Amino acid sequence: MVPVIAGIYGKVVEKNGNTVFVSTNSGIVFEIACDTQTCEELEENRECYLYTFLSVSQDGVALYGFSDRKKKDLFLSLMKVSRLGPKTALKILSSEDVDTLISMINSQDVEGLSKIPGISRKTAERIVMELKGKFESTVLKDLKTYHESLEALVSLGYPEKQARKAIKEVLKDGMSTSEVIKEALRILSRR
Repeated sequence: MVPVIAGIYGKVVEKNGNTVFVSTNSGIVFEIACDTQTCEELEENRECYLYTFLSVSQDGVALYGFSDRKKKDLFLSLMKVSRLGPKTALKILSSEDVDTLISMINSQDVEGLSKIPGISRKTAERIVMELKGKFESTVLKDLKTYHESLEALVSLGYPEKQARKAIKEVLKDGMSTSEVIKEALRILSRR
């Protein structure tokens, strides 16, 4: 029987890309693959708690970590989709925040999901077909405006993470893409 490692508490001793090394009080250092947002939240020489999932396959053993339970739950749901492994599930989680991904799945936004690097249209369709209705609805409703605004801000040279955050601050039902971009630019220019 494979041991279950549901979470790890310890100090971040090193970060390398999307891999984090966490030292526990027992002296063991765990190598944990994380989504981009979780890695950005963690700081070296600071204590952290990560919700984890231990993957055992013919390729080897890997430990995946997430800053909150919602991310881990979505990761586990994505892994249940046929022909979708942990590396692809992690790539999907790294592309957008959890609420946006859930909105995309619930609203059957195959177009938006297929824009995630490495996700084909067929894979996006499979994700929607197998997971739609499995999550509580989230706040983000107008995904077309969201995607268009994000694309525009990134093409203007703003980092994707900052652009996403600004859009979510201003996006309200009924806003046009140009209104969202204008309001988001106002926020981004202050930072």
